[in-house]
Amino acid sequence: MKADIALLAIIQQINQVIVQLTAEDYQKQLAEFEGNSLGQHFRHILEFFQCLENGVQAGTVDYAARNRNPIFESRPDIATTAFEAFAHTLPTFDMQAPVSVRAEFGSDERPCYESTVGRELLFVYDHAIHHLAIIKIGLVCQFRHVKAAKDLGVSPSTIKARTKMEN
Repeated sequence: MKADIALLAIIQQINQVIVQLTAEDYQKQLAEFEGNSLGQHFRHILEFFQCLENGVQAGTVDYAARNRNPIFESRPDIATTAFEAFAHTLPTFDMQAPVSVRAEFGSDERPCYESTVGRELLFVYDHAIHHLAIIKIGLVCQFRHVKAAKDLGVSPSTIKARTKMEN
């Protein structure tokens, strides 16, 4: 499966979860997340996607330059619309195109490293899976009524390894 197709599948999983949550559920501060909410995790995933999209257009991706827009963590309807907007832009990306990535190591120095759009799609895909694993903990602990994909937040390599062990 190509990176763009895999990312579209992740966006579909995300939106399937979000539409089952009320705004109150989406914003609820969870003890499991040390007071953070599902919405904050979804916003974080979305803003990495948006940073990539902006970087593809500008030639330099800067994941630290996120807007941290609170509307995406408080309004599930607006978040799903934004995820869909990214999904519509995704097919226009040239996977082989070069792009610079500005690093953030906690100092004033912010070096740039060369990458490709395809490699950065892999990064935001893996990053989304990581946060979806955290989101799944919140769903299991607080929102058992939400139906999520069995493999939500599970790496494809883990899915393959589990399948191999079962056979």
